Amino acid sequence: MKYKIDHNEIYLIFEKDWIRVKTDSGDNLPLHNQTKEETTEIIHKNYKIVKDYYQNKVQNKISSLDLERVSLKIVLFYFHMYNLWRQMYKREKNRDLTFISKDFEHPYTSSQIIDYFKSTYPDNYAPKCEIMLDMTPEKFQEFAKNKEQFDNM
Repeated sequence: MKYKIDHNEIYLIFEKDWIRVKTDSGDNLPLHNQTKEETTEIIHKNYKIVKDYYQNKVQNKISSLDLERVSLKIVLFYFHMYNLWRQMYKREKNRDLTFISKDFEHPYTSSQIIDYFKSTYPDNYAPKCEIMLDMTPEKFQEFAKNKEQFDNM
């Protein structure tokens, strides 16, 4: 099954008891014990939450395509993680998969943003990240350096 959210193409591939979610921007995530209905509902709902949050922050300083792509990247990352928790932990069995607003401040979210812009604009990603993360150039440089050290451990 293929559908669109803004300019993002999303493909749902059904395999046994799980769904693989692929996007035209390279995402490829397995979601176990998901239905087509729940998957599309959660992606749409969480995409609106994330995109609206960042749209208010960036005020047209980031292209709409980049905003759409990075928002979907964040949504799919957390959807995959929340869904994994459902499988791994008994107490999370009935976890609501709606994006948790405190996760906007989580380092994983910052990593998704940096990874997206670094891969899309390798020579000029910092200014876009600074806008999305609401950081000064100095603060972002320090943050990116720490992230790189962590990633290389």
